Amino acid sequence: NCLDTATLASLQFAVHHLKVKVLAVLGHELCGAVKAAMLPQDKIEQEPSELEQALKGIKVGLDENTLQLISDSRAQDREAVCTNVRRQVERLSVDKGIMTKVREQELMIVGAFYE
Repeated sequence: NCLDTATLASLQFAVHHLKVKVLAVLGHELCGAVKAAMLPQDKIEQEPSELEQALKGIKVGLDENTLQLISDSRAQDREAVCTNVRRQVERLSVDKGIMTKVREQELMIVGAFYE
């Protein structure tokens, strides 16, 4: 759902030591974490601290103004999940070691969505 320190470290290990060839960031329809991240800030702040931080990590990447323009709730959910996937791929793209592997054509980073 969100690229945190532990997740990034795990991916770095996989890329540099296990020599994986593809990193896939996969979002899914009706993702509860993304849906919860769209709650108002005051609601998120009522959650346990670890959950609050995870939701805030997702929320920061969502363009809530654009999402509010989508009236169909299912379409809004899909767009939020796809936006989150794009943001996590963008966050991976600033890692120097990972991007070195991409430039050397030893690694691909892909984002995807499934129903």
